[in-house]
Amino acid sequence: MKKNYFGLFILLLFIMACQKKGPQFEVSGTITEAEGKTLYFEAMTLNGVVINDSVKLDNDGNFCFHGNKPLNPEFYRLRIGQQGINICIDSTETIGIQTSLNKMATDYQVTGSANCEKLKEISRQHIALQNGIRAIATDKTKTAGEQMQQMNSLVEGFKEKATKEFIYSDPGSPAAYYTLFLTLGNNLIYNPVNNPKDIRLFTAVANTWNMNYPNCPRTENLKNIALQGLRNTRKPQNVTIEIEEGKIHEVGIIEVNLKDLQGKERRLSDLKGKVVLLDFTAYSAPYSQQRIMEMRSLYKKYAPMGFEIYQVSLDPNEHYWKTACDNLPWICVHDPNGPASTFARVYNVGQLPSYFLIDRNCDLVARETDIPDLAAAIEKLL
Repeated sequence: MKKNYFGLFILLLFIMACQKKGPQFEVSGTITEAEGKTLYFEAMTLNGVVINDSVKLDNDGNFCFHGNKPLNPEFYRLRIGQQGINICIDSTETIGIQTSLNKMATDYQVTGSANCEKLKEISRQHIALQNGIRAIATDKTKTAGEQMQQMNSLVEGFKEKATKEFIYSDPGSPAAYYTLFLTLGNNLIYNPVNNPKDIRLFTAVANTWNMNYPNCPRTENLKNIALQGLRNTRKPQNVTIEIEEGKIHEVGIIEVNLKDLQGKERRLSDLKGKVVLLDFTAYSAPYSQQRIMEMRSLYKKYAPMGFEIYQVSLDPNEHYWKTACDNLPWICVHDPNGPASTFARVYNVGQLPSYFLIDRNCDLVARETDIPDLAAAIEKLL
């Protein structure tokens, strides 16, 4: 009789434990050709990647992970080494994954989730974009300017297609959220800082998520990003100061912070108090030597009066940049993203060289298309 009571007690504990867990989702499937490899199941949180579980795969490659039903759509990743499959879970769904190790990131079958099907298609297009950028960057037959133009065209084509298919089609979907945070290198493809068109997309998704998932952390994050972008791009208000010269405007610059030859981060805003020539260039371009000579002349003449040059190299080859600017007296920095530079894109650099003049108040006052005489324009600001 005591044994029966003990058995009932164990059963009761099991039932209570299951109830405590609550509704569960399941991610299971098979990854072939991965015997002995560790498969990680990771949560892609706002604070970074968190490993939820892992399993060492046997010869069959079968796996099964469980988790508590999320309160709103959440993103997870199945990962072996550097290869991963991104998935989205928003209920107690059962998601199935079938693939092989050598095709894990690019060719897998997913069942049980329309959201995961969308993420698969987004990832496919994203990988194609990355491969295209890589091919252009390694094409030595093209100048840096040509590379930049082709890369920009490729990125804009990707954004136009992805916006139509995954954002405007359903701004409240996990696919829309996921698309907004795609990256190239360390930079977001969609610019929520100062690109009005992209900021409108963040705003549309934030508004819809706010209706569908109010007060959830991802919604709050979207709202904060959208609001900051709107503040950044609103029309600057005129600030009138009672001085004889008339009126001035409080505007500012878009920050650039890149590393110089010594690996020290140099911030454009730290040059406030000087007249600055912000110059985007490529030392490997045919025009470079002649232009450097012209800039040496300007620097020698005006540097003692408070003039500085902040020159951004977009050369794909970092070693070439280091060799070419080793003896230059002004600030030389390099963008490791080369022609895919986010800084060049936010400054709307469509060709090289491109330059901008910044006054002593750290306000951008003109770009090369509006400067018929560079020396005269510098003298006016000094």
